[in-house]
Amino acid sequence: MRRFLLIGTLFVLFLIEGTVFQVFAPEHYGFGFQLIPRFVTVIVVMIGMFMSPAYGVIYGIGFGLLHDLIYTDLVGVYMFGISVAAYIIGYLSKVFQLNWFTVLVLGLLGVSLVEFYVYELFSLINVTDVSFHAFFYDRYLPSLILNGVFLLVIYYPVKQLLEGLSESRRQENQAKRRSFL
Repeated sequence: MRRFLLIGTLFVLFLIEGTVFQVFAPEHYGFGFQLIPRFVTVIVVMIGMFMSPAYGVIYGIGFGLLHDLIYTDLVGVYMFGISVAAYIIGYLSKVFQLNWFTVLVLGLLGVSLVEFYVYELFSLINVTDVSFHAFFYDRYLPSLILNGVFLLVIYYPVKQLLEGLSESRRQENQAKRRSFL
């Protein structure tokens, strides 16, 4: 049941990123910066940290592909970026003791990996003509703050959900081993 709660939550956040959040976009109100919510990416990176890097990759492929199909003309950009970020951060998180600060730093590192990868790839193939200075100050830094605040708000409930999923998965595997022996 918790697995469906996680998938449902990710899907609702995906919808919020592309619809509801756009109503509050600062560029519509005359501000010179953009806030790009990467809420799904934040949670997928947390899945890589708290469950396993393999689960992070699976969720990254699924929701990255969904992002590619709906928002971009190139299939595979976000699918690859989110899944690789979840994989790298998932393995990097094994080095540290996970508390709110390390999860915040690693989560923002994961979002940064995706943002810079997508920007550099789109610049390389001439999909965007935004200068690096404009990207960094007008888009990346404000978005990083937004996603950091989001991560701090959802840290505890998502951590509880993911640890519960990880524990139930562990118990299922132990039961399978016992029944096999």
